[in-house]
Amino acid sequence: VCHGSPSSPGEPYRPEEDSRVNLASPEARMPPVHPKFPKIPETSVAPGTSAPAGGFTSSPLSLLSPPACGHRVSRIIGGLPALNRKWPWQVSLQTEDKHLCGGSLIDRRWVLTAAHCVFSDLEYKVKLGDTDLNAGSENALVIPVEDIIFPSNFDFASLTNDIALALLAYSVNYSSHIQPVCLPEKLFEVETGTECWVTGWGRVSESGSEPFVLQEAELNIMRHEQCREMIKKKSVAKSKMVTRGTVCGYNDQGKDSCQGDSGGPLVCELNGTWFQVGIVSWGVGCGRKGYPGVYTEVSFYKKWIIDHLRQASCLNSADSLILVLCLMMPLGILVAP
Repeated sequence: VCHGSPSSPGEPYRPEEDSRVNLASPEARMPPVHPKFPKIPETSVAPGTSAPAGGFTSSPLSLLSPPACGHRVSRIIGGLPALNRKWPWQVSLQTEDKHLCGGSLIDRRWVLTAAHCVFSDLEYKVKLGDTDLNAGSENALVIPVEDIIFPSNFDFASLTNDIALALLAYSVNYSSHIQPVCLPEKLFEVETGTECWVTGWGRVSESGSEPFVLQEAELNIMRHEQCREMIKKKSVAKSKMVTRGTVCGYNDQGKDSCQGDSGGPLVCELNGTWFQVGIVSWGVGCGRKGYPGVYTEVSFYKKWIIDHLRQASCLNSADSLILVLCLMMPLGILVAP
């Protein structure tokens, strides 16, 4: 998470999170094979209908989210959460024990992240319950990723449909350090100017290093139409990448997401509950004037998320009769804790 002014000129492109993924190599860009989950047909963009602007336009309660999602546990004097419990849904997506991208816990076995973070046939692990990647913590868990799902029409060049689900090898037990974030309803829309938060272990400046301690930055939400027009003043080509299915975050003091933050959550608080509005996707540099950060809009992909979690729940049922009945049941029953 970038906290200040940009420090280098030019227009480096942000989504390449790790040099170990050689994007120039066709083999490196081949998607991983995940035979467990047959593909659900995709449209050119994920299904979703934009709601009119003007605030939280739909009830944010989600069939997908557990009843206790989006809450911080164990408050201290003054009503403020302990720093290491402030963002309990934040995870570190890792390869070879090194941080690669962020992600968010949305259920006991599911992590939400960006497709460009997992667009390679590598072995991934997820670290949960820790804010200091260097020191370690007795509350931390490291769990292998068993499977990855992302849209078949994800496009690496334009970062269209930049969303992915990671299935953990086993379920986690919730604690004061590990909690799921709530997901918004399909028509959930946040008003332009709403103050929300992005978190991650990404660079603290455009040319800086990645910190070991989890960082946070407050950003103002910007709808994709306004965001596109703002970026268009700087780069017409980049502005064309801002489409329906994206939402932007901007801070004129230079706060922004940066390399290493990709896949992490952009969250907003409503009536004491935290909802994930966006997934860190891309940006031009970090914290540059006139360049908002671009995020995958979670509510736009809600049906995609539900369809795949329902399918995964059904496929975990060995009995064929249960499988048939499972496909007919509402998701809220399938994922109830």
